[in-house]
Amino acid sequence: MIQNKKALSGVVTTLIIILLVIVAIGIIWAVINPFIGESVEQIGTGTKCLDVSVKATALVNTVDTNYDVTLSRTGTGDEIGGEKLVFFNASGDSSSVIDFGLALDRLETKTQSILEVGISNVNKIELTVYFTDDSGNEQLCPQSSTFNF
Repeated sequence: MIQNKKALSGVVTTLIIILLVIVAIGIIWAVINPFIGESVEQIGTGTKCLDVSVKATALVNTVDTNYDVTLSRTGTGDEIGGEKLVFFNASGDSSSVIDFGLALDRLETKTQSILEVGISNVNKIELTVYFTDDSGNEQLCPQSSTFNF
């Protein structure tokens, strides 16, 4: 029989368990962290969107499917990246998403010519504000506003 059996001491065993727990926490954090980052960014954009109010105040048909659109912004909220528009007519036809092309500052009203909307007899506009994040990507606000003319 072997008389000199050696085993790990209690201290070494405790250190190994602590090391395994730290490694497990690191692995879990590496998996969860990207989801947390995206959620925080979405919450930040959603909060900024609540403070911004942009309204379509005028829609004028200039020629065929060309329109002059006037947007007006209130004095609240952060700087926005711009506005996206979708045009609708009474038949239910809609245009593609069109960028207004001008970002409104607080208390500003601007008119922009939108060429070749793609549909005629437009009587409704759906407007969505967006912000630009640090990497230059557009972050659309989750809510849109609809304006009938």
